[in-house]
Amino acid sequence: MRYGYPALLALALLGPRWTAAQGDNTSFNWKFEEANRLMEEKFYNQAAEIWKELLDQQPDNANLNYKLGYSYFSSYNQKQKALPYLEAAAQKRTSGYGSFNTSNYDPFDPKETNAPVEVDYYLGRAYHLNSEFDKADQFYQKFMDEVDPGHELWQQAKRGKEQTANARELVADPKPYEISNVGPVVNCEYPDFSPVLSVDGNALFFTSRRIRPDSSNAGIIDEKAGLPFENIYVSYKDRDGNWQEPELLNINPAGAGHLASVNVSADGQTLIIYRDDDGDGNLYESKLVGELWSDPVLIGSDVNTKSWETHAALTADGNTLYFVSDRKGGFGGRDIYRVVRLPNGEWSKAQNIGNVVNTPYDEDGVFIHPNGRTMFFASKGHNSMGGFDIFSSEMQEDGTWTPPVNIGYPLNTVDDDVFFVTTADGLRGYFSSDKIGGYGEKDIYFVDLPQEMESEGLAVLKGFIVPPPGQGLPPSTILYVTDKATGEVKTYKPRQRDGVYVVILPPCKEYNLDYRVDDKTIHTEDIFVECESAYQEINKEIYLNPVAITGPASMVDLPKGSPPGSKEKGEPAGGMSEQGTAKKENAQEPLTDAQLKEKGATHTMPDASYVKEYQKFYAYNMKDIDMNESEWTAFIDAVVGLIDEKGKANVVIESSASHVPTKTYGSNEKLSNLRMEDARKRLIESVQARGKDPDKVLLEAVNHLVQGPRYRGDYKDTEKYGKFQYVKLKTR
Repeated sequence: MRYGYPALLALALLGPRWTAAQGDNTSFNWKFEEANRLMEEKFYNQAAEIWKELLDQQPDNANLNYKLGYSYFSSYNQKQKALPYLEAAAQKRTSGYGSFNTSNYDPFDPKETNAPVEVDYYLGRAYHLNSEFDKADQFYQKFMDEVDPGHELWQQAKRGKEQTANARELVADPKPYEISNVGPVVNCEYPDFSPVLSVDGNALFFTSRRIRPDSSNAGIIDEKAGLPFENIYVSYKDRDGNWQEPELLNINPAGAGHLASVNVSADGQTLIIYRDDDGDGNLYESKLVGELWSDPVLIGSDVNTKSWETHAALTADGNTLYFVSDRKGGFGGRDIYRVVRLPNGEWSKAQNIGNVVNTPYDEDGVFIHPNGRTMFFASKGHNSMGGFDIFSSEMQEDGTWTPPVNIGYPLNTVDDDVFFVTTADGLRGYFSSDKIGGYGEKDIYFVDLPQEMESEGLAVLKGFIVPPPGQGLPPSTILYVTDKATGEVKTYKPRQRDGVYVVILPPCKEYNLDYRVDDKTIHTEDIFVECESAYQEINKEIYLNPVAITGPASMVDLPKGSPPGSKEKGEPAGGMSEQGTAKKENAQEPLTDAQLKEKGATHTMPDASYVKEYQKFYAYNMKDIDMNESEWTAFIDAVVGLIDEKGKANVVIESSASHVPTKTYGSNEKLSNLRMEDARKRLIESVQARGKDPDKVLLEAVNHLVQGPRYRGDYKDTEKYGKFQYVKLKTR
């Protein structure tokens, strides 16, 4: 198991002994000894079954209450059952006994009826997990008063009191998180956890203990958890944004063995996974080849050792790998390390990232945001409120890390919160939890994060390369991205199954995009990524064979009762305030197109490879084109002229929305898409009005963007946001 400690003995030893316990020898003593052995080997669920049977025979036995409560507390999935048994054990315990090391208490004697002093520590932990902080402190302190500070649990009890103090503060200041279950398409009645999200947000890899669709693992059980072994699945979003039925990755073991999701590269072509190699957890990588994943290969350098490596995160540029290890020489148990890519392509020697992030306690579940600067990780240290909490830290200019910040309650809880990843814009996070109300023991959830957590200084180019109807994407399809200032060229292969591609683009630069099949250019264009600090999203759909403009259509739903082009009642022409409330008294007249152009709203220089270009700037929430304006008429003249001359006219449509919130349309992404769709319809109408067949107008590419500076409630600053609210058409 990935986040429990590795099994000490082979699982195969369990079967024959357990059969004997149930069959040939049913005496109290034999069962007592068998349950103790199971506990030593950390098979707590199986041990609990025996302790429950024995406790039913002797309900006043403090030792049996303790052992059952301890087994539940230490189990994979039954912690919530521990509290009443630990309470009973503490109440029935005879005072005067000391710890395992200093008392007459004998944990291996079937005649022992008393509970050890450790019951107070574990009762404190159980109250802690039940958010009963005063009772937790009472029993933590009781335990500390009864034992010597050298006891192995004394420091943990002290830490428990520190965490309850942290918990009180965090619970008293809850964050405005909106948490939702991903739903029953992804989650099932079995544990689902360790979500890994692609940069474009359209692929969700995760780990599950479910029965496979073909039932091939139905009889192959991890005895320790009493469940199937961990396998990796992936769910893809359809074009409407809905998660589809999860698919089992082809690299999962045919029989016993754990394989767990860890991280995926920015381009979606490399998957980092965890494999339990007979208790020695190691990190592997697998490459996407066509529609299949290659056999996992151990990550090189000294990333993997004889110690336990549990998690890793690759930066978007692929040049730095952060990973978790409990090797000697760290600051505590599990620490976060890093390796960097050397000029020869190999990884450097591993370095601990330091004691600003790492603590004397465990760190795990590291995730690096695509901006390369923001780190999320789990820690039992810092101001954790119990078990692992999720923290964030920012890399500074000198490469050091800022003091970690607890991301807060209710996302963090008193139990372990480990797996947390965010979307590229930083406004949605995915994590796993065993909270009440899920579909299984663990489910995958998402959380909508506050606007102030939005990523800055990051541009993501994503989209689809669409083959002709009925045809697959040619394997030779490649996107070449050239930095026009430096001449540096990077290549990206779209995903074979659906043509999806993702590219991280540093802002404040101009790029050439060259889409090729069999090394022949099928579409090329120059783009400039704005220097603004907000997250920018550039969506492009490229058609290998241009399609009739009457064909593709955006499936965008308006709010009920809001006809196209309308504004909701009370919403000012200047847009919405940051809180989403209308402020009619602050409304102002929007700048005209001419005024916007005078103020520099040109976006990019005209592309010389196209015959004619049209660009329309909008006031907030507007999307209509005046088909009588001279610039539109001149553009239609060019389109009609191409149809007469060549029999067709190729067109590219690009639309954009700023980051000013739109209550009318629900999201800026939807507004941008609607502007694109409106331009498409107006083009069809205008061509038909000239007596031409609109099927002669062929869409070469469709781009829709959300860009510009981060919104700070200043919707009246039309000059600041207006130049990012436009539609642009080009024809050739």
